[in-house]
Amino acid sequence: MSIFADPEAAERGRDRLSTLTGLALGSEFEALFRDVAHPDGALAALEQWLRKTGNPATLVEALQSSPGLASALLNLIGSSRAQADALIQNPEFGAFALDPQALNDRLTLAKVKREGLALLRSSSSYSHSLDRLRFLRQRWTLAIALNDLTGAWEPEVVWAAISDLAEALLALACDVVWQDVSKSGESCPVLVVGFGKLGGRELNYSSDIDLVYATQDEVENPHFERFAAALGRAVGERMGRGMLYRVDARLRPYGAAGALTPSLRAVEAYYERYAEPWEVQALLRSRPMAGPADLAERWEAMRRKHCFKPTVSEFFLDELIANRNQIEEHGDPDDIKRGPGGIRDVEFLVQMRQLAGQGREEMSTLPALRLLKLALEHRADLESAYTFLRQLEHRIQLLDDQQTHRLPQSLTAREAIAHLLRFPSEDILEARLALHRSRVRQIYRNEMMREAIERDDRHEVASILGEDGAVAVAWMDRLPGSELYYRALLENEHSLGRLALLLEQAPALVPLIREDLALTEELLSGEIEEPRDPDLFSGLAIDAAPAALASVYRRGVAGACFRWLLDPYSDLSQELGALADALLRRLAGQLALDFDVVALGSYATGELGFGSDLDLLLLCPTDERRTEAEGQAEGLLALLSALRRHGAPIEVDLRLRPEGGKGLLVRSYAGFEAYDMDGMEMWERLALGSARSIWGSPTGRAYAIKAAYALPLTPPRLKELVAMKKRIESERVAPQHLWRNVKLGHGGLSDIEWLVRLHELRYPTATLAGKSVDLDDRLEALAQARLLNVFELEILRKGRSHLAQVRRRLDFLGFRHDTVPENPDKLRTLAHHMEFADGNAFLAEHETIRHDVRSLYLEALERLRA
Repeated sequence: MSIFADPEAAERGRDRLSTLTGLALGSEFEALFRDVAHPDGALAALEQWLRKTGNPATLVEALQSSPGLASALLNLIGSSRAQADALIQNPEFGAFALDPQALNDRLTLAKVKREGLALLRSSSSYSHSLDRLRFLRQRWTLAIALNDLTGAWEPEVVWAAISDLAEALLALACDVVWQDVSKSGESCPVLVVGFGKLGGRELNYSSDIDLVYATQDEVENPHFERFAAALGRAVGERMGRGMLYRVDARLRPYGAAGALTPSLRAVEAYYERYAEPWEVQALLRSRPMAGPADLAERWEAMRRKHCFKPTVSEFFLDELIANRNQIEEHGDPDDIKRGPGGIRDVEFLVQMRQLAGQGREEMSTLPALRLLKLALEHRADLESAYTFLRQLEHRIQLLDDQQTHRLPQSLTAREAIAHLLRFPSEDILEARLALHRSRVRQIYRNEMMREAIERDDRHEVASILGEDGAVAVAWMDRLPGSELYYRALLENEHSLGRLALLLEQAPALVPLIREDLALTEELLSGEIEEPRDPDLFSGLAIDAAPAALASVYRRGVAGACFRWLLDPYSDLSQELGALADALLRRLAGQLALDFDVVALGSYATGELGFGSDLDLLLLCPTDERRTEAEGQAEGLLALLSALRRHGAPIEVDLRLRPEGGKGLLVRSYAGFEAYDMDGMEMWERLALGSARSIWGSPTGRAYAIKAAYALPLTPPRLKELVAMKKRIESERVAPQHLWRNVKLGHGGLSDIEWLVRLHELRYPTATLAGKSVDLDDRLEALAQARLLNVFELEILRKGRSHLAQVRRRLDFLGFRHDTVPENPDKLRTLAHHMEFADGNAFLAEHETIRHDVRSLYLEALERLRA
């Protein structure tokens, strides 16, 4: 069996290489690709590189004689387009890439600077100098990556090498830019300080570099600001060899509003008087990269003064913890850097201990961690997890040279990453990741609770809420008089219970409620449990501002969702639909809309979920009124946009209108009918079959229903629709999620909906076609018409109920949209809320239901084809 995905293309590529090199490339050559993550891509990149060289035969022989190096090189150019391009652009890099002695030549700051200066001496212009620096980055990054992949360099050596390379290139760039800006031959007089991972010598392959500038006191030079701006462009703009680094200067005093090149005295005064605790924490990992030595010494003295005080106030540490908790609220669970149990958890814990007096000698995370007063096993677990997470982060960034910290969605890319980390499969990699993150999070929580200084109501609430305590504290701290809310929570177990329920079962609802003080108070008081008046806008003036409308709607949605948490068998979709109806009718009346508003899709059928779009069709009676109606529709969209800006969770989708996103917002009846007669496709008719009138005349809905059933469902049209559904599945659902996506995947809600609609198209008179939008009623009608038997009806009813519940739980938990998680912890959480004993029990029931629904859908297609 070939190791290539496309054996025929690989064979042609090997033949071309045989011709190019004059060598008989047989099994020994193919064996080079056996341990390569992307053998097809590696072969293509290898051919491109060899065609650029003057000695392809020698290089192929070198590859075959050094299979270990060959494997690393082929893995690198097969997985990383950026590194493949660097090799192709600089074919001479092969001389050291395949020479173990040259490749293992350790990078040092001094060595890169010497090489850079030699290159710059022969440059012919400013842009040529910048190109030479990019060449140097390509050359050394390739060497670092190869030593990383072969394991010749330990991870910490790799991180330091990437950082030293950046520091050397930055220092060289400073002089190049200063000389161009000032037109002088002197060295750069501006102090350039690296923060974050650059300061701590822990850069990734694709990192921003955080820079802050400072100048001599009482020295004004118009070139300073020009230099800082020009340096950002010189380093960050793409040229023929790409860019050096993305530059971020927002950590300077006063952030983006502050001067770009303040005097060092001004910087010292800022840290003395105004710096927030988080800014002092950032200062901890700051290190001068270039500039005058006297300024660098003053900077280091300032850093030590503010970061390493003899005693640290309780307020200072508490503010850092509160700030971290607030940031954590917005962390993506799939983000290995910022998510729970990720890289930031380890770094924050280490930095907190450093600020409190431990491990001050070190700026890098692991050396500092080794000096902390932690339990031996905790220290070992954190070191192991941090090393793993950083290596994983590096492999992710190698793929596309993108600054990302998330595992890619593509299964192929995940398998490549697993391969580059020497894991036998993507599943085992994810299991190891979950284990490390779980352990980091456990240690982090334990240690952070010990860091908490104030043992008052605030920390008592956090302790009672356990894992959700951090989010609760960040929420309550933002409220005026927060101490009163903490006391109320401790005195009223029902208030604390409601908060705990929300945090545990519906964290995705937290931002909706947290941003509204009145909603927060309703949650704690219990008023949120009381049903709303269906006409919730009746108390507002006809010209009420968008902020008022948004507030009322937001409170209605939040209340409906919270009441569903108390009674998961209530009809949340119906209540959300009623709220959307009330809002749209209110807006339509306020704008005096002179056209019909027709609901389609899940909005029409009462299947709305939290955050679902509202599919609408807009029709007006005559062509003469269409232009005015178009303007009114634009006004409606503008008003809806204003409501969203004020926090209303509403999104309208008009893409089901004739000609989709390119079509007119509003069609006249005659224009819609002409489209029906001329250009309407079968999938559009399918979408129109569940239409419900929201505003205006019922005539608009009648036109939609008429178009939906204008053509009989012939075999060719059925084939067209089935092909469209397959296309939707392939384009909108990742292949590995086809059995996990509860809406569009196999055996999902879409299968049930399409089964019903296809039968209604085939048998419009025997079903409720165009007469009802309620799916339960329509399923019953199919059974009454003997298009389904009683067992099939039960399968579809049970499947629809189960899948809708799963979808709602996924929405509220904030998991990947509509997709049952593979992560064991997330799966366990979902199973618990679905009242299953564990993840395996849930999956057993879930997969049975999905396969039953999918089988019935496919059987129904066969019957319809007959």
